Amino acid sequence: MRKYYSCLLFLLITELTAALNPVWEARIRSLEQQGLPFFYNEDVQANIDIWLKNEGSATGIIAGRYAAFAPQMELAQKTYGLPWFVKYIPAGNSGLDARFTDDDGSCGIWPLNFSMGKKYGLKQNSYYDERRSVERSSVAACQYLKDLQHIYRDWLKSITAFSIGAVRLNQVIRLSGNNLEFNEIYKYLLPGEKAPIVQFYAALAVLHYLPETGIRSLDYLSPKADTVSSRCMLPMAFVEEKTGITVAALQQLNPEFKDIVIPWFGAPLSFHIPAQQKSAWQKVEDSICFFLTEKNKPVVIYDTIIKVIDSITYIEVKPRPEKPNPIPAPKPVVPKPTPPPVVVPKPNPPAPKPTPKPAPKAPAPTKMWVYYKVKSGDGLYTLSDIFDCSIAELKQWNGMKSNSLMAGSTLKFYVPIAKKTYYNQINAMSLAQKRNLALKD
Repeated sequence: MRKYYSCLLFLLITELTAALNPVWEARIRSLEQQGLPFFYNEDVQANIDIWLKNEGSATGIIAGRYAAFAPQMELAQKTYGLPWFVKYIPAGNSGLDARFTDDDGSCGIWPLNFSMGKKYGLKQNSYYDERRSVERSSVAACQYLKDLQHIYRDWLKSITAFSIGAVRLNQVIRLSGNNLEFNEIYKYLLPGEKAPIVQFYAALAVLHYLPETGIRSLDYLSPKADTVSSRCMLPMAFVEEKTGITVAALQQLNPEFKDIVIPWFGAPLSFHIPAQQKSAWQKVEDSICFFLTEKNKPVVIYDTIIKVIDSITYIEVKPRPEKPNPIPAPKPVVPKPTPPPVVVPKPNPPAPKPTPKPAPKAPAPTKMWVYYKVKSGDGLYTLSDIFDCSIAELKQWNGMKSNSLMAGSTLKFYVPIAKKTYYNQINAMSLAQKRNLALKD
């Protein structure tokens, strides 16, 4: 099932009983005049309440990202003739985190699975994944939504099918007795399958009425970008060495790059750099690939040759020629001596086989690895506390050199097998629950 951003997990609904709020119901109802289908129930209100708590400034962060990404999403939405509200889908699905990756491999802000990315022309390989590009994934997602709406003619069904798939939604419709009313279909969805539509309405309501909530939008600090292109594969560290454009800036502006390398696919590849550093790139643009080639060439050893001809000394410097690998001389063929006739002795009666002793059993392992996906607001101290290890052990297990954590990355912990279930449950906890757990230990 889809895991949702940080403390906005839909599974918390099972632990909360939210009363209907007439204020938020009226706000969502008023958006009907702008074309949004009305949908509101206890699940929607429970998620609105979680957004309003703004734990770890999660809602403020998402609001800042929405303000930064809205122009690109809106361009795709208008290009394909979709209504204004579809650009709120990523806020509920991924928290607008361009590096978000789901358990099933779906990634990006929308997020899209591999087959959908392939169907709508997104490049995906071990170096480069356009599903993580805000601009290109928004185009693909809007094409997909347009195709779904052509099938269902109902935005509630289309938005749900966007996340759980049209095949699964059709199965649920059949379970409901082929009922076409979405409120009836909703009853037959599994809890995780209800999340996309519920989170969409909660995100849309809170972000649309953000001034009324008193929550402050946190600016998404991204430098103004300009577009350049490369004609060879470039390590980002080499670009930083030659231009001063940091690896961190290249990764932030180009989330579609899966490694710290600007890839090359046989044709110039466009990517983004900070606009104020474009002149630094232009100075080395024509020679940076040559610099990289020369840097990787083997060292050449030069010999100084001194000749004296007619009492005149001539000095010449020449590169020392590489010595060819000597060809080994063929080994002399020695004729094999004729072996003496083999005398086969009469076999002795076989001795009775000794009864093999059973091999000692290896002791059963007492510890195992569990994996945890980093959420916004997580820190090394809290994670080491709730996973019962030291910060040094945590960093050693995960090959970490710094104390910084990136939301969406995966950490592993070596824990007792007997407590596997306990540690696996931490993945589904909110930031507040994890902090409370750390205080109890």
